[in-house]
Amino acid sequence: MGNSRNHSLVRLFGYQDSVSLDERGRFRLPDDLASALHRELGRVQRAADPEMALAAYERLSFYFVPGTQRRVFLYPIPNIDLALERFENPPADLDPEVIRRARDYLYYRMRFVEADKQNRLVIPEGLREHAHIDEQVQQITLVAQDYWLALIRSDLAEARVAEQVEAFEQVAADLLDPARRTPAAKRPSAPGQAEADRAEAGQ
Repeated sequence: MGNSRNHSLVRLFGYQDSVSLDERGRFRLPDDLASALHRELGRVQRAADPEMALAAYERLSFYFVPGTQRRVFLYPIPNIDLALERFENPPADLDPEVIRRARDYLYYRMRFVEADKQNRLVIPEGLREHAHIDEQVQQITLVAQDYWLALIRSDLAEARVAEQVEAFEQVAADLLDPARRTPAAKRPSAPGQAEADRAEAGQ
């Protein structure tokens, strides 16, 4: 993904919170999250069309799509192609018939949802079924996933975190340590290291 495309996409990091659902399956975007979204949308707007009226993004809107593992993904309008392009142009090694059925399900469940003046959003009924969010569920968790928000029942979110921390511990040292991320050929060599590497290689 090139830099020019990155500038045209809304990006969100470092956000996670539990919010309450009412009897209509409606929740309110927390103020700090709504502010971050407005800032990002403003940046994207200015990059795409400096003359566009600010009112164009006055109301926060999302495409709600079915996600994996009982989640619902919320894509800001500029990002929705990320959810669709791989289904429309799938890897060649995947079964075309399975892809077709999965794509049909995605489009069947996908809905466009606009927030009201209080930044409240209603989870569409079909997506509530997908995420196993029935009338007994009163708390959901929102997590920023870079280009989209993931919505999940809070009890499932807690269980997932317990699973994720084990995976994090397995790979985090390699992924977070800048020295380990740098290709070996580009790392600064310690004194005498080049000679030792050549000797080990039999040169």
